[in-house]
Amino acid sequence: MDCRDCCLTILPGRRDFLKATSLLAGSAVIGIGVLDAPCCAAAAGQAAPPAAGAAGVVSIRGHHLFDMLDALGTGKSSHKTLGPVAQRIRANPKVPIKLVVGADDICAPCEWWDHAKSHCKRSLEKYPKDNENSLTSDKNAIRVLGLKPGDQMPADELYRLIRAKIDKKVFAEQVCVACRLVDKCKETYEPKIDAAVKALAEPRR
Repeated sequence: MDCRDCCLTILPGRRDFLKATSLLAGSAVIGIGVLDAPCCAAAAGQAAPPAAGAAGVVSIRGHHLFDMLDALGTGKSSHKTLGPVAQRIRANPKVPIKLVVGADDICAPCEWWDHAKSHCKRSLEKYPKDNENSLTSDKNAIRVLGLKPGDQMPADELYRLIRAKIDKKVFAEQVCVACRLVDKCKETYEPKIDAAVKALAEPRR
């Protein structure tokens, strides 16, 4: 849409008024009336207002909700792609998380992610079932929360829901039951989910 289109939004009475006024006065009224439009804002050297949802949505696969717990709670992670995503969520606990099965905002930029085959190459030869088991954990996590793939929820609310619905037993027997690391992870799950919920509830300065 260009500025000529913008002018069509002025009411007929206003157009009549502009015709009856001087060019200078008319220009002033047009300047006030239509600079909210992106084309006119650009012409005036102003930045167009950000689109709705410009802050973005974070896509997270089901089992990564739990892989991120330590990073969310402590603010520390050596993982090249998980760490930055966790920091983004900590910085804005109200950011919407979109639940997905398969590749997410952690997988996509990871050096181990095979985009052609849509699976993780890390440890694939040693543990050929890892990708299949990860997909199972993705689906289990979303199902146990009473949600479905594609659902979105603010991060702080989502992690409160996780704590309310998933205790150590549910985590081990219903969510990550297919994962080879479940026995190790279940021992630290409850303190980590508590720390994550607390971190996301703290006011940001």
